[in-house]
Amino acid sequence: MDLTDINVFEKDLRDGEVIVGIASSPEEKIGRMQVVTDRYMFQGYLQGIPFVKMDLDARDVVGEGGFSLLEEHLDPEKLEDFMKEGLLISFMNEDPLYIDKYHWQSVQFVGITNQGYVGSVRLIMSNPTSEVPTFKLPTLTDRKIKIEKEWKKAVKHIPAELSQFAKLKSAPGTVSVALLRAAAQYSRANGIEEWVATTDNLVIRLLNGIYFNFGLPKIGPSVCYLGSESTPILINIEESLNNAEQKASSKDTAKFLKGEAVPGFEWYTGI
Repeated sequence: MDLTDINVFEKDLRDGEVIVGIASSPEEKIGRMQVVTDRYMFQGYLQGIPFVKMDLDARDVVGEGGFSLLEEHLDPEKLEDFMKEGLLISFMNEDPLYIDKYHWQSVQFVGITNQGYVGSVRLIMSNPTSEVPTFKLPTLTDRKIKIEKEWKKAVKHIPAELSQFAKLKSAPGTVSVALLRAAAQYSRANGIEEWVATTDNLVIRLLNGIYFNFGLPKIGPSVCYLGSESTPILINIEESLNNAEQKASSKDTAKFLKGEAVPGFEWYTGI
C-alpha cells in the first residue's frame, strides 16, 4: 500500500498509531530523507560528508530524473564526492538533506505518526525494474567493507540491501517494527528472500536482542561506515523470523512481521 492511498494530513492520528508505506510522492521521499538526515546528524554519523548549496527544487531531484540533474549542476569535484559517499545538499536554502547515488534504485518506506514523518528504511535493489542509474550494492563494493571468504558465495547474487533504517529519537519504538514489517512484506510479495546490510552495531544488537532474536550472522569485521561502527550482516528473512518465533519474548513480534494480526499491534496501518 502506498502512502498516497492515505491522506495522513486529513486523518486524526491517535497517539501511538503508525502508518507505514512506500514513499512514492516527492513529499514522502523528502520526508523520509529528512528523518535519515536528522537522525544521522544527531548521532554524528555525517561528520566529514561534504556540503553543498544548490538552486534546485528538492522535489525534482528526488524524482526519476534527479540523478541527471545533479550530474548537470554539480561541479566535477562535488560530483566525485557524491559518487563516493553522498552529499549533504541544501536545496533552495532549505535544511540540508543527505542523498547518495543509491536513492534512485531504492524502494523506500516511510513511517508517519501524529508527529509527522518519523521513520525510514529502504531496500537498495541490485536489479531495479525502472530505468534508473544502477550501481552494485554498497556492502559488496565499498572497499572499506570486507566480506569473509566463507560468505562471499552466499552474497554474490543478493537481490537487495537493507539501508537507512532509522527513526527520530522522539518516535515510539513501534515505528521500527512497522518499518521492518513493510520491508519484509514487500520482499515476500516480490520473491526477495535475503538482504545484505552494513548496519550500526547498536542496531545489530537490537535485532539480535530480546525483542527480535533474529540471530543475524556477521559476515565480516566491523568498520567505520558513514561515521558509525558498523558490521556487514546477511538477513535471511524467513530464517530470521523463524528464529524470533522460537523465543517467548519475540514470538508476537515475529508473527506481526510475518503479516499476521497480533493483539497489541492494532496501532499499525500499512503494508
